[in-house]
Amino acid sequence: MARAAAEPQIMVALASFVGGIGKAEISIREGDLFASSDPVVRKFPHLFGPVEVRVSVPGPRVEQATAAPGEERP
Repeated sequence: MARAAAEPQIMVALASFVGGIGKAEISIREGDLFASSDPVVRKFPHLFGPVEVRVSVPGPRVEQATAAPGEERP
């Protein structure tokens, strides 16, 4: 089933900058997060990129070789 509308994407500022939105001057720091629909992202799209989410998968579980104090091993 297709989605009716695309969900807003999270965007990250690639560099720090100061810019005007309407009559307001705003200060953006590198790493600040915004929705892709935010007016500052729409006005300065070249200064933003999509957030990349990385998931690390834990390695195989390693069994403890010796019993801890007070612990009995079978």
